[in-house]
Amino acid sequence: MERKKKLGVIIIGICIILSIVYFVLPSKNKYLIYEGSASHVNDKKRSDDDTLYIGVTQATDSIHPYKQDNETMDILLKLVYEPLIYINEDTSIKYEIAKKVTLKDNGKEAQVKINTDKVFSDKTTLNADLLIKSYQWFMKQDTAYNQLVSNVQNIKKIDNQNVLFTFKEANLENIKVLAMPILYDQNDKSYYGATFLGTGSYQITNLVNHQEMILQRNEESKDKKQYEKIVLRLIDYNNIDSIINTQEIDMFMINKEDHFDKIKESRAYDVYQFDNKKSGYYLVYNMKDKNAVADLVEGDSFFEKTQERGMYSSGIVSAYIDDNYYSLVDSGNFKDIKVLKIRHDIDAVSIGIYQSLLEVLKGKGIECKEVKDSSYEYENFKEDILIYHGDYNQVLSNKDIEEFYKENSQIEIEEFYNQLEKYLSKKNIMSPLSKETKCVAILTTKDTLNFFE
Repeated sequence: MERKKKLGVIIIGICIILSIVYFVLPSKNKYLIYEGSASHVNDKKRSDDDTLYIGVTQATDSIHPYKQDNETMDILLKLVYEPLIYINEDTSIKYEIAKKVTLKDNGKEAQVKINTDKVFSDKTTLNADLLIKSYQWFMKQDTAYNQLVSNVQNIKKIDNQNVLFTFKEANLENIKVLAMPILYDQNDKSYYGATFLGTGSYQITNLVNHQEMILQRNEESKDKKQYEKIVLRLIDYNNIDSIINTQEIDMFMINKEDHFDKIKESRAYDVYQFDNKKSGYYLVYNMKDKNAVADLVEGDSFFEKTQERGMYSSGIVSAYIDDNYYSLVDSGNFKDIKVLKIRHDIDAVSIGIYQSLLEVLKGKGIECKEVKDSSYEYENFKEDILIYHGDYNQVLSNKDIEEFYKENSQIEIEEFYNQLEKYLSKKNIMSPLSKETKCVAILTTKDTLNFFE
């Protein structure tokens, strides 16, 4: 009996140690595709711990950078201009200024509870009035968000902490209205004279159009980041060799095809790959039993045969979503199917997908009839299958969106994309094949993961 007790204590001890190791040791990042070596970082960069230099290809062209939707603004959303919610790479939702968001009335309303502990960099506390004022500014201006805010019918203050968004119509883009930057114009009399403030962990202290932007820690923010200063600097890819060799820029986007080999030769940078949520390849169906085809195109092996670029996507809304399409879709069969008509574009990827699909369908005793079309039109196509490249949102009809919201008449915002993936797998309107990608190189001694995860 004593021996069993000792054995039990030992097992419990091992479990505790393993738990500590699991939580303390760094885990392999799912976006990491190449890991550099700290020994190849020069001494000057190793000692420069207080400043992070980020290279961007699209610098701001005015004192109002939030009018744009580009690479620079992606960074500012994470660091300066916190939105109500932030949509992560895997489409999980992170609350920023909001504490809770509920989509109601079949997608036509969003009830938002805001975090009134948030403070702008001039010590002004966020409230419902300032939140509404920020959205009203965007509704009056010519910005990259015009199409999004055009569907906002009204924003009503319920109390100091709660607001209600009413949309003209329910669509899948309404969630992105809640991911817009929240601004504070600290000087109404000088409307165009100053860059507005945000509630993020940094504030803009210097801005030189088309050149550089300097961010300093926002002392009012409770989220204290590692770096005291961040410099966003316009870079020229014609000088990519100099950028890599001098290591003056700590973090920058790369073209995988043109720059990846040079990055690996330098061995000083880690490279992370992210999916482009807006664009990918899909099979769109116009046939009764679609699930059987989905079974044939699932997995890296099919992707590797058909494409050299992009990344295999196991989900429609994201390449990384946990409850992904193929884990949710029901298996099907090819009973009574003898012939399938397949339409595709004339680009190399589409042809490659068609040829691989032809091969696997032949193995099932099914004849394929090919229809070539360079228009990429998906509306009312007559064939059984369309090989489609673009945004999955564009394929969904108003009826699909109406049905989704009918099934989810009230939904907590954190569950939005998970529920959408489940709906798409149940309806099986399309199957994901791949996502286009973007790659970021980061000096291996710089800790920047918390900026974009």
